[in-house]
Amino acid sequence: MTLFMNLISNSYSGVVYDKDTGKPIPAVAVSNGRDVVLTDERGYYTLKGWCKADFVTVTIPTGYWTSNYYIPVSDKETGYDFYLDRLKNNLTNHTFLQVTDSEVGADGVGEWIEKLHKVVEETHPAFIVHTGDICYIDGLKAHIHGMNDENMGVPVRYVIGNHDYVNWGDHGEALFESIYGPVMYSFEVGEIHYIVTPIVNGDVKAKYTKNDVVAFVQNDLKYVSSNKKIIIFNHNYCESDETGFVLSDGQIEIDLKKHNLLAWVFGHWHYNYLNEIDGVFNITTSKPESGGIDASPATIRSIILEGDVLVASDCYYNDFKEASPSGTYKWSVSLGGNILYSTPAVRNGVVYVGTVDDGWPKNCLIAAIHEETGQVLWKYKIKNSIKSDINIINDKIIAQDTEGNVYCLDPWGNEIWTTKVELLNPNNSSNSIVVNEDYIYCGGQQQVYCLNISDGSKVWNKRLSDGNTSPTGFILYENMLFIGAQWDKLYTLNAVTGEVLWTNNSDKLHYFVMTSVEDNGYLFITSNNRVYKIHIESGETVKYKEIEGYIFNSATTPYVEKGVMYMGTTNRGVVAINTESLEILWTFETGRNLIYTSPYSSGDIATVDSAIVPIGKNLCFGASNGILYIIDKSGKKIETYDVGSPINQAPVIDGESIIVTDFSGNVTRYDIH
Repeated sequence: MTLFMNLISNSYSGVVYDKDTGKPIPAVAVSNGRDVVLTDERGYYTLKGWCKADFVTVTIPTGYWTSNYYIPVSDKETGYDFYLDRLKNNLTNHTFLQVTDSEVGADGVGEWIEKLHKVVEETHPAFIVHTGDICYIDGLKAHIHGMNDENMGVPVRYVIGNHDYVNWGDHGEALFESIYGPVMYSFEVGEIHYIVTPIVNGDVKAKYTKNDVVAFVQNDLKYVSSNKKIIIFNHNYCESDETGFVLSDGQIEIDLKKHNLLAWVFGHWHYNYLNEIDGVFNITTSKPESGGIDASPATIRSIILEGDVLVASDCYYNDFKEASPSGTYKWSVSLGGNILYSTPAVRNGVVYVGTVDDGWPKNCLIAAIHEETGQVLWKYKIKNSIKSDINIINDKIIAQDTEGNVYCLDPWGNEIWTTKVELLNPNNSSNSIVVNEDYIYCGGQQQVYCLNISDGSKVWNKRLSDGNTSPTGFILYENMLFIGAQWDKLYTLNAVTGEVLWTNNSDKLHYFVMTSVEDNGYLFITSNNRVYKIHIESGETVKYKEIEGYIFNSATTPYVEKGVMYMGTTNRGVVAINTESLEILWTFETGRNLIYTSPYSSGDIATVDSAIVPIGKNLCFGASNGILYIIDKSGKKIETYDVGSPINQAPVIDGESIIVTDFSGNVTRYDIH
């Protein structure tokens, strides 16, 4: 008989042994996937039958480990015995690695597995957890051969994702269970009790319901020592209450905070985001090989525990290693953290910069740097990352972090006001902001706010979509506000009232990473391999062109002049496009990426996320290969500067100086003569 026959047994019984001594181990939790019992002083247990039981699992206690932590149920009632290996090392302090949404095919894991091996060698983790979306039948069959306990040299645990529910066997989880084991189980390392739970809502109807998950977690928690913290792995955030961490099936509610929840770790969104909510960490990570949906860099994450304290989390981005600029420059200063999608601002001889930190502890700040000397004048610590441009208006420095905190500072770093706007999702990782003399338009692509620039008070807010965030910027033109909501549509709002004037998602216009640009009454925007020309007043698509061999999902902002649009691409550097015909006039190829940011793109590609900015008669931009370029308007290279790290935001031209920021957190000034 197979494990998919949902056999109903009167009971399942067995003994949990210490494999080294052969002695039974008392007080060890064992589960049928719903009910949980403890072994007695003889190491013996009996579990009642459950109609959905496919496995009997053991909760591996602190000080032990085994790869054989589950046994498929059969028509027998006894003999479900477990043998646990004693650990040689004390793992009170330990690290684990998170990989998520690898989304492989029949060929199995890609180049990222070599990076994972290097991270394993560097961090010596207690285990690796994959938090879902291996993807579909071929991927599920292939992935295990590239990433398992034996070939990784450390234990590997898997969480089921929505694309891992497939038409195979008797239920959506059947293939996953046949290869990777149970979808609900727990284990302990050091002072942490880890619980693995399924997402339930998948591509194919699930066998286990939300009621089953809540029942398992409730039963599992009964036997967790009060001196242990809880970390839960799931493919999605805590859906019942994503900020309060209350797990509910509509009848039973479990306030996980009352059970010492330390962190909820998930995938699904392809974002890099970590925030702390009342002492609980909300942690999600992008794909390991390609850019996230919101253009988060491809990442493998480490989480470091000392006792029951989460002391650090680090992100490993492809082949990226922190570097300093080489060659001749006037000055360069490191701010720590990273700089991503946030173009600095220069005013009255001072450079204002915002930084990013997807890990822990946070090193996120707004800094002011003397433009002539490179001296850091002040640093203002903020709660989370800034991934949108720094704005200056009437001597007010305006910025928004990824938690929706909007900051208004004076030129000396003193707070004038702060306002919190709601971003709807608990895992927002990008945001947009644009200002004029009176108002700040901010928030995210799901919900937009208009604030008074004088005091930060809210004028209006507008709920737009359930789409994703991305680096695409808000565009303000006269009294019209243009917002591209990733995986949704282009919205145009009345900037005075917040009223939606028109929307456009025709002709596959639903993918928004690039910031649109206005020229001569038209809006130019891209989606995947298409370029669109849209009439600003009516919102109608005047023309679009699908261009084979090019991907236009980088975070660039184009520059338009005399009927030519210059813009970055995901895979081919920079292109010039005729604004009438939408034909490509020329292509300037850059080098291979050091990090991958563009959604679903990896390999031998040349991404330009930087805006294209004019510098005299020429053009200037940075690339993901760490090079700052100056080219002429026919696509001929004039000058290059080796910055050393990816440049994912626009350089700032001030007279004959270029201020460039990079992913290593460096701010560098080059003088052009």
